[in-house]
Amino acid sequence: MALSRSPVLRSQGPVALLLAAAFATAGPVVRAQSAAQPMPPLIVQEETLPFRQYDKVEITGSSIVRKQQTQALPVQVISRDEIRRSGALNLAQLLHVLPSMHNVTESGQMGMSGGGYAGASLHGMPNGTLVLVNGLRMAPFGRPGMVGPERTGVDLVTLPLQDIERIEVLSDGASSLYGTDAIAGVINIILRNDRRGLELQAQRREAAGLGAPGYRAGLAWGHGRLARDGYSLMLSLDADQQPALKGRHRPDSSTARHVFAVGGHDYEVYGPYYTIWRSPATLRSLDTPGSPRRFVNDYYQDGRCVGESLSFAGQAACFRNAYAGLDIYPAQEHGRLHLRGEWMPAAGHTAWLEFLAGRSRWVQANNWWPAATSAYGLPEGSLAAGKAMAAGLDPGRTRLMWMPELPALRSASLQLNSRLVLGLRGQWQDWDYQLSASLAHSKAQSMADSLGAIRYDSLGLVNGAVWDNPDVLRPLDATNPLTAALEALRGDLKTDSVGHQRLAGLQWRTSRPIAERLGQDVLLGLGLDVRQERVDYRNELPSQAAFGQASFRTQRQVSAAFAELQMQMARDWELNLGWRSDHYSDAGATHNAKLHTRWVLNPRWSMRGSAGTGFRAPGAAQTHAVPESFVWGQSTQPLSCSPAQQAIASTLRTDAGDPGVCDPRIYPLVMGNGNPQLRPEQSAQLTWGLAFVPHRNLRLAADLWAVKIRDTLQQLPDTLVLNDPVRYAAYYRLVPATYTQLGFPASALALDLPMLNLGWSEKAGVDLEMQWRHPGAWGRWSLQAQATYIWRSRTRLNDTRPATSDLGGFAPETGTVTPRWRLRAELGFARQDHTLAVALHYIGGYADAPVLATRLSTGQQETVTRRVASMTTFDARWQWAWSRDADLHLGVRNLLNRQAPLSMVPGSIQVFGASTAHSDLWGRVLELGLNVRF
Repeated sequence: MALSRSPVLRSQGPVALLLAAAFATAGPVVRAQSAAQPMPPLIVQEETLPFRQYDKVEITGSSIVRKQQTQALPVQVISRDEIRRSGALNLAQLLHVLPSMHNVTESGQMGMSGGGYAGASLHGMPNGTLVLVNGLRMAPFGRPGMVGPERTGVDLVTLPLQDIERIEVLSDGASSLYGTDAIAGVINIILRNDRRGLELQAQRREAAGLGAPGYRAGLAWGHGRLARDGYSLMLSLDADQQPALKGRHRPDSSTARHVFAVGGHDYEVYGPYYTIWRSPATLRSLDTPGSPRRFVNDYYQDGRCVGESLSFAGQAACFRNAYAGLDIYPAQEHGRLHLRGEWMPAAGHTAWLEFLAGRSRWVQANNWWPAATSAYGLPEGSLAAGKAMAAGLDPGRTRLMWMPELPALRSASLQLNSRLVLGLRGQWQDWDYQLSASLAHSKAQSMADSLGAIRYDSLGLVNGAVWDNPDVLRPLDATNPLTAALEALRGDLKTDSVGHQRLAGLQWRTSRPIAERLGQDVLLGLGLDVRQERVDYRNELPSQAAFGQASFRTQRQVSAAFAELQMQMARDWELNLGWRSDHYSDAGATHNAKLHTRWVLNPRWSMRGSAGTGFRAPGAAQTHAVPESFVWGQSTQPLSCSPAQQAIASTLRTDAGDPGVCDPRIYPLVMGNGNPQLRPEQSAQLTWGLAFVPHRNLRLAADLWAVKIRDTLQQLPDTLVLNDPVRYAAYYRLVPATYTQLGFPASALALDLPMLNLGWSEKAGVDLEMQWRHPGAWGRWSLQAQATYIWRSRTRLNDTRPATSDLGGFAPETGTVTPRWRLRAELGFARQDHTLAVALHYIGGYADAPVLATRLSTGQQETVTRRVASMTTFDARWQWAWSRDADLHLGVRNLLNRQAPLSMVPGSIQVFGASTAHSDLWGRVLELGLNVRF
């Protein structure tokens, strides 16, 4: 039989060549067998072999299941091996190093953001980044806000890391497929759906100078293979913990005083967390004409300041640096569970049940004890009077300035995140379908040592009164009775608020070829998405400390339909059209479309592009109004009591009917409420990309992108309302009677600033990528690099203000800065059982936030702006697979122990002189891990 004419070889192609090679190399054996026993006749199967459903793929950004992936969308895929090599302790650590992430919310900001939350932020748009797990939504962060900073995403640290198959990062708007929150893009976390045997993981992590290690441990088990057994089961558990990083561990970023040079002059600046209030107490003399006031305390010894104290020029006293005892990063404990089972109820159909659960607990020392001051005049014969006379002070004209130097007051958060999914997928009459029902829940509980301000009245230390307690002049150690009394005032952690968000959803997707064009299938995708969102929030602060959001409960319904069409416009030109319509029971309807395309110019060059619209719906909490506005903050600018403000006060009335009074000494309270009139933010996105493959082992790509958002959800800035009372008279009111017990008279002016659709924002930049590999005699080399360059980042808060930019410099109106460049590159070498990789992380410099500093040469204060230096760090990792079922990995993060550059950009109240949002303050971190499979 002539091989070239065999029907089997003609139909099977590459298979035939393998058969021919087998016959050629094993010819004598075959001939011998033929002589002894005739070969059975070949049966030619002419029909096309059935295509298995689980071989098809669905890429993030498309609802169409197809036989091969498409590169029509800018999707970065992080594989399971890359995740393992990263050595990341949790998902937030893994994603925050991506160059496309800007202005992320991370653990160091817990004291500012409240509730302990680590989110994603593609291209600097945290509220436009949608995080999915297996293509489905999780419940958002459990403490939604009616006003103020928004936390609409999923807390990344509650999601499993060891069970991730891959992560697909779509850096393009995708509201036409996924609905709200996908303006900047989508992060789709694809979990594993099968395992075999048992796997154990362990990791130890230790930061330089910390002295206490962190740990991670995991257990995973799987049984059955769906294709072979008709079912599969898998279970994984993992947990990690890391100790707090305190200010004293990173003195470069936690000193209360910085000296720097600008324009050839030296300046000094002090942070807000340094103080002359101390324990033992500081003695202060009364000002006398011609004689300056004097300060004396026990921290000034032998002509210098001891411990972590700061010098006080010309005084026998020393400042306290309170940053040293605060936590830069909180102590954290996380636990996660992933359970999945799949079975085949009928040929071509697969059912699955999946359960996810995560628990996160953060505890952070992030607030100092309140200060107290006695009246002038120390009791005769008291210890304080004796100290005053010994220091040459007049006891009758001296007062005590006291603050407990105990471990800082703590705040904490407890988060629970879970989701149950029941699904069915398969093929029915050429339709690939997936049907899923999900129930997700998120809980966020906020806690603190003390609810409201701690007062020392019960200890006989009434602020502004005469004290006769010698213990305030002694160290707060175990021998001082004040120590135990103060710790009793602190008490245990107590709940100040707790929130729940529940998300019940039903989703159906299907796709199939509907025609053929130019030899390729024309594919149609359809889908329905229905969900119910419920929010329950309770403020548990006592009435005398009733700052913060009011308690409420609300719910809403969302329904959506979407469609997608993919076709070949020419042999090498693919076009995809998408459309989605959403209806919100509280925010109305919105309709969005998207077009994306890919054109293969030649085997080396290809282009892709997209244009579309998107939206972000206001949160269910933001559209829900409670009967009475609540106080959630206080302005940093006092009332001017201009004629306009006085006129406003005179027209307002208290509950008793008295007119309001404008007092220039008052910094007005800021109130807020939900707004049922809010409508969705609207966006328009454009992308255009070019890929070049000069060699099969080298790929270069660049994707230009631009996003503009209008009707952005904002609050009128309090300074704007205070500076233009004529225009914004409607936003003034009097302090409600429920808040007068906080020390504000009922006639005092306050501001009521609800959320509004006010302004617009726009961002534009380019994402760059390079992938190179070189297999050689000694091993395989590889180089991967990603970079993001942003050339536009502007915001307009409302129609009365000009647009402001935070690109390469701090923008006071938004409180943000966007560095132009972020880069990550990794060079790897693999040989047999060993893998070595070195990674570079770069973030560009930027213009610092302006700061009021003292010029050392003149002693005069000036507002100066300096340049923040760029930051480059290196990581190194080595992995050794000493057997088929065991591997050891060793990693060092920030190999050179590079410290964060000096920056006055506010990012955390626990740090002065560094930005946790743009710098990792952990320093050098050593990681050692072990994986064993059975």
